Amino acid sequence: MNTPSPDDLVRRLERWGPLLLLLGTAAFYLARLGTAGLYDPNEGMYAEIPREMVLLRDWLTPRFNFIRYFEKPPLLYWLTALAYQFLGFSELAARLVTALAAVGGVAVTYGIGRDLWGRRAGLVSGLILATSFGYFIFSRIVLTDMLFTALLAVTFWGVLRGLLDPAPRRGPMLGAYAAMALAILTKGLIGLAFPVLTIGGFLLLTRDWRLLRRLELLRGGGVFLAVAAPWHILMGLKNPGFFWFYFVNEHVLRFVAKRHLLDYAPMPLYAYLIMVVVWTFPWSAFLPVALRRFWPRLKATSREDRGFLFILLWAASVVGFFALTPSRLEYYSMPAFPALALCVGRLWEAEMAPRPGRALASGLSYSCFGLLTIAVGLLPASWLFPRLENISLYNMFTAMDAYSRDIQYGILSNAEVYTVPSYEELVPLLQWATLILLVGVASATLAWLRRRPAWTIACLVATMLPTLTFVQTGIVMFEPHRSIVRLADVILREFRPGDQIIIEGPYENFASANFYTGQRARVLHGLFGDLEFGSRYPEAKGTFLEEAEFAGLWRGAGRIYLLSDSPSRIAKLQALDPGPVVLGRSGKNWLFSNRARPAG
Repeated sequence: MNTPSPDDLVRRLERWGPLLLLLGTAAFYLARLGTAGLYDPNEGMYAEIPREMVLLRDWLTPRFNFIRYFEKPPLLYWLTALAYQFLGFSELAARLVTALAAVGGVAVTYGIGRDLWGRRAGLVSGLILATSFGYFIFSRIVLTDMLFTALLAVTFWGVLRGLLDPAPRRGPMLGAYAAMALAILTKGLIGLAFPVLTIGGFLLLTRDWRLLRRLELLRGGGVFLAVAAPWHILMGLKNPGFFWFYFVNEHVLRFVAKRHLLDYAPMPLYAYLIMVVVWTFPWSAFLPVALRRFWPRLKATSREDRGFLFILLWAASVVGFFALTPSRLEYYSMPAFPALALCVGRLWEAEMAPRPGRALASGLSYSCFGLLTIAVGLLPASWLFPRLENISLYNMFTAMDAYSRDIQYGILSNAEVYTVPSYEELVPLLQWATLILLVGVASATLAWLRRRPAWTIACLVATMLPTLTFVQTGIVMFEPHRSIVRLADVILREFRPGDQIIIEGPYENFASANFYTGQRARVLHGLFGDLEFGSRYPEAKGTFLEEAEFAGLWRGAGRIYLLSDSPSRIAKLQALDPGPVVLGRSGKNWLFSNRARPAG
């Protein structure tokens, strides 16, 4: 029996690869999706809003704690509400759209790479994206950004086919306009900004003005408006103040970090750029080599080179856009991940092309040894981690959060404080992950030195699969410290008609309380959070409390459940009569009551 050669294996993989890539990514990304409770603030918010859509049967106006909420458009809410209809209200249903969007993004990345540089390039690019550190993490978190990333990739796929195919392709181009409109319905006007920047830059650099005819501006504009405009128009007609808040406050003023109630601390530029490298690890190590080798010539006319120029502009428009604005967070670079995967995918496809007698590419050798150096350094660091038990991790993580943000935004006064799992839980996970990473990167480096680029990629992919599995385990491990699901379980067991749930501080910090208990909460000192604008509408009456009104409720006959992460709250409650009963603590979050547990 003949043993297949590596080249035979590569050819078989190319034949069955697309199906295996799709099924494998789906299986890996959907596994254990609902095992961790919802993290607050973001997951609880994006899970609760569609739950209220289902309950109220109002698919036009998003509501948060049953109060109008205009910060984000509705597509993620609509799709998640649809998942609730089939799967019920659960963590799995809440995260399903995000995970499926991640799988779809891998499939689209494969399609773009295949169209530009061949099937093998598409497969490698898809594998790179699917095994990138940050892409996997954000597929487990309910955010608008993953769905937006997938829709933006679909937009650019259609544009590339419309512009670069030998014959004009009206269908893909019109599909791109529809996808762009859906991207706007997911995250707002940046769904238009990124295509305009990318396509405009492409036309300016190539100076091929004949391509303007292929853009189908009139027909495409009609498709775009037909999809994107109705919701915005209806929202403005039904909700006074929507246009100013949504377009001016949430787009223009947010871009310059001047929005009303700046309730987050933007990252400094250096930290944002570092996180781009971290999120695309380990493949970001090869990005400088890809850029150096395929840096586009402005007079290039080949489909392959023009395609690379377009992909590069896609990545630059996303990363550069948020580099120029002070309003940036660590995950805002996510829409560039498919483009960066395509850049590195083309590099490895070129290395796998049969060219007898060629020398090793020195740049890739340096990248492999750089990865190996990182892996070697991480292993002893993970073994030394238990020594950190001698200091307060609570204070350390506060300092890290404060240091990574601009002090001018006042973050030192209100930095988020997170507890972490004990080192007995965390260290074995880190040790195994770093050990596997070291063995895998060493194997990949050895394969590269033996002129086996396909095996180099295989080793890195095989390394990342268990590493990302450990990441999922870490997400579950951090659940008691970042989710209030256990506190909500206490409320559910003891809640009786007439009881009240009160949240101290911005409601979004405990948004999953409504999701898990099914009860509407009142909010103490919460008018500086996401519901501040919505508090002006009639349905918000009676929701927001100040200290005197809260003290009256606490002394009253009804039972109060108070969720708080304020360190000073215990002292304030002890000054009241009756004194507080501590029902539970989860991470930095406390659950108090003015009554002991009911008998029985």
